[in-house]
Amino acid sequence: MATRCTYGPPDSDSDESYDGFVFSDQIQPKKREIYVAPDQRLYDSLFTGDVTAVAEEIKSLRFRINARFRGGYTMLMHACREGHYELVEYLIKECSASVNMNVDSVTALMLACDSTRSDGEIVEKIVRLLLDHGAEINAADQYGRTAFMYACRGGFIGAVRLLIDHVDENAVDNYGYTALFHAIEKNQQEIVKLLVENGINLTMVNSSGYTPAQVAEFHGFNDLLEWLPRPKETYLVPSNYLSYNSLSDIVPRIFLKTDCPEYFQDINSILSTINMEKQLEHFAKAKTSLAEFLTMDASKLKDVGIMLPIYRTKILKVILDFHLHHWTCKSIARVKKNGTDNFYEILLLTANHLQHLVIIQSSLRFVKQNLLKNELGELTDVDLIKLENSLKAYRSIVKDLTRTTEYLGSFSPKQNPLYIDYPEMLAERKRKKVRSYFKYTIILGISVYICFKCKWLL
Repeated sequence: MATRCTYGPPDSDSDESYDGFVFSDQIQPKKREIYVAPDQRLYDSLFTGDVTAVAEEIKSLRFRINARFRGGYTMLMHACREGHYELVEYLIKECSASVNMNVDSVTALMLACDSTRSDGEIVEKIVRLLLDHGAEINAADQYGRTAFMYACRGGFIGAVRLLIDHVDENAVDNYGYTALFHAIEKNQQEIVKLLVENGINLTMVNSSGYTPAQVAEFHGFNDLLEWLPRPKETYLVPSNYLSYNSLSDIVPRIFLKTDCPEYFQDINSILSTINMEKQLEHFAKAKTSLAEFLTMDASKLKDVGIMLPIYRTKILKVILDFHLHHWTCKSIARVKKNGTDNFYEILLLTANHLQHLVIIQSSLRFVKQNLLKNELGELTDVDLIKLENSLKAYRSIVKDLTRTTEYLGSFSPKQNPLYIDYPEMLAERKRKKVRSYFKYTIILGISVYICFKCKWLL
């Protein structure tokens, strides 16, 4: 135990000899008082659900109802997470707490669906109360998870029933997980059954490429396989649709047509920039070429199979960005007349010219169809002048391409050395027959004439 000592000479009536210093008696230190924060009682009451104590502390501390408590969640968010219905009701109805207040993208509804309380009925009552007061359902946190995903993950079937008609069941978080994947990972059999009965997509895969049935098998939840049948057919985009593999892919209009649509590989690259590679299968099934893709509108995307409006909007946005990208003739490869390029290099240059022409044509069609629909706004005189200058530039570039293409064509013979013109060959045979007939007719005529002459002479 700590002691405090004092130094000094001994008392005058002491018989002890003075050796220069003396220690006094030990002094007991005072006990330090434990510090208690002013809002500690309010903090404890939030976790115990004591409505009376919370009301008293709010008044005494003059605590703002929507303020972040100790730098974290608001009082309503704490109450929702702990599952105290009476406290949630008091904060909303009596104190006018905001149900859509968010902290780091987390809302009270998300915390209610991710409640630490296991009583599903209480959670359902809190969720219903929040919804009745205008809680936002489809908000997502920084991980892309919604309240519906948390409810499926926690196994709160009552809350799931309240939310299921107002959410997109196929929405995914940042890891490619739908609500079904969250329910499977926590082995929530009733939730999985409910989602399947509501027609949730069982063929969607997560970011790792696994289906719901495969995830259930991986975790050993074999009871879930009753509700997660394996899909009979799973479409896989052919590998030759994903990258340029052969010369016929690079020059599709010169060689015989292949199974792969024209420049489909570029569609894969465009969708990859917005992380929508999973939608590529719809375009692969429809045999969509790059030119068709670049001129699509919302109705055409829906016909292809893009059913969700948010997906169609993202794809239309990337198509618009593609057309708005600055194009220059410097991106066109050129051939020098004094160069030593071989035939294969010249062929690749021709392919580059052809692809650029396809893209330019698609951009012009895109502008034309949107102008006809009046979706590009009113055109000013300045816009018309810019458009006219751009068209003039395009004409000069097309002329350059034409001259380059004619020059490249000069490397090829006028006719294939192995080419056989069958109609010309048949016509030549007929001409030979006619000449032979004409020859024999003349010979025969001369012979007859000689015979008649000889007869008269005899």
